[in-house]
Amino acid sequence: MSAPSTPTRIFLVEDNPGDVYLLEKTLRQLEMNYELIRYIDGEQALRAITDDDTPVPDLILLDLNLPRREGFDVLRSVRSKPRLSGVRVGIFTSSDAAKDRHRVALIGAARYIHKPPTLEEFIDQVGQAIKELLDTAAQ
Repeated sequence: MSAPSTPTRIFLVEDNPGDVYLLEKTLRQLEMNYELIRYIDGEQALRAITDDDTPVPDLILLDLNLPRREGFDVLRSVRSKPRLSGVRVGIFTSSDAAKDRHRVALIGAARYIHKPPTLEEFIDQVGQAIKELLDTAAQ
């Protein structure tokens, strides 16, 4: 994957610093030119999403289990904003519950990424999911 001249802007809504570290390691492994903008809770993400001055991201990676507001609320807000209608949202969560998968699909998530348990699986699976999300967004 060749690096674009402008960085790929990724909004990450994640409260776990360990998962943030692993995601950054994955992005470096992909040799991506990226700008990672992190929100540590659902409330902070909702404020940014509803602010028309916040730049539109290329991709949103969203945890479901967040402090202050759950990821479902953030996803609903993203999908209600016309300026974000073309932004792909990948749910990035430790939940593997079928009801969660179904619920986010109904709200409009493009991909459900279950956080893998090992570093190697994390880099392989999450990296592949990010590439696919960005490739389909570019079409």
